[in-house]
Amino acid sequence: MLTATWGKHFFKADATKCASEIMEICDQMESATPQQILEKARDESTELHKCFTWDDSIAAEKYRIHEARQIVCQLKIVEQDIDNKPKPTAIRVFYKTDDKSGYKPTQLILKQPDEYEALLERCRNELLSVKQKYQNISEYEEVWELIN
Repeated sequence: MLTATWGKHFFKADATKCASEIMEICDQMESATPQQILEKARDESTELHKCFTWDDSIAAEKYRIHEARQIVCQLKIVEQDIDNKPKPTAIRVFYKTDDKSGYKPTQLILKQPDEYEALLERCRNELLSVKQKYQNISEYEEVWELIN
């Protein structure tokens, strides 16, 4: 029997039941796409239905907030050499140093030691999260050792 739990984000639904419903899709289709999961969740009798925002005005606003996150995370500073040609290295313009505050300019973070330390700690935590998610993939054992 499959037992599941929610990770970083929690939903108002039983994780094990949701995992089973997604496994049903996998059994039929060999994998489950987000679109297939959404289609299954449209059925109000499914546990997955509880994970979605069905009020379109609220869902639209949540999506716009998601888009705002994408915008701020995708902006990069491209340094140019003396001939105004872009250098191959690009630096993100904004970062979040914690879960409480918003995105901060990279230039500001680099000038404030406590903010830079917070960014390093966030980076470390995210690397540990990736390690935890994929630690069973033995081909990356050297990477997991470096993260420690």
